[in-house]
Amino acid sequence: MTPEKYHFGTLSTRLEFFSYPRTGSHYLWTCLTGLLDLVYFPNEFIAQAEPRQRAEELNPHAFYVLGLRDAKVPFTPVYIDPEPRGTHALPAAGKWPVILLIRDPWPTVYSHYHTATDRWGLKVDDRVAWIRQAFAHYRDFYTAGFALALQRPVPVHVVRYEELVAGPEALIDLVDFIGVRPKLDPKFVHWWTQFDRMTRPGPKTFFRAGNNEAWRKDESWLRDLRAADVGSFDVFGYPAPAPG
Repeated sequence: MTPEKYHFGTLSTRLEFFSYPRTGSHYLWTCLTGLLDLVYFPNEFIAQAEPRQRAEELNPHAFYVLGLRDAKVPFTPVYIDPEPRGTHALPAAGKWPVILLIRDPWPTVYSHYHTATDRWGLKVDDRVAWIRQAFAHYRDFYTAGFALALQRPVPVHVVRYEELVAGPEALIDLVDFIGVRPKLDPKFVHWWTQFDRMTRPGPKTFFRAGNNEAWRKDESWLRDLRAADVGSFDVFGYPAPAPG
């Protein structure tokens, strides 16, 4: 079944969403669950083991609370297509407004590497080459996303992960862009979705506090990063920090 087979009426809102690995999409979608009356459709990912395993690491009340609503806010279905061009495809304009999520590539690529090797068992023979290629992929994604935001063939809203976790302002701006009244106050949603409230105590595989500084303390990574010579991301608002 596809969204085109459904009709939600005049109150419905539809958007498209683009993100790249480890940029915080699961966190953003958790926030959106509290803000919006999201509409979902049958898809191949629902029955996979990973979503179920991820849910086991959450506070049992996490999504119960996010499913609540202010009684004064009318039900307004919102459909956000999470993969409009395929999994982690480059941003491209369709018929609908776009939400683009980005994150500082320096900690992001480091997180992506450890997720791929520690969780998925990826074997990397040449880490310098892997780092160089990974940064090139992020550069391609950000280049396409910023071109879309600049040309604006459709409305585009850029969400920076760093601003998303820093305070509720990013969520307030996002619901203003979407154009619906949130079912829960964005300030409450930001407060509730803080890492220590949303997750169970103990070791975690999926829900780990995003640490933008961990890569700086990994001497072998810093050595390989220098050898990879990945270039600048200044144009996207992410200047290369001095290691150490």
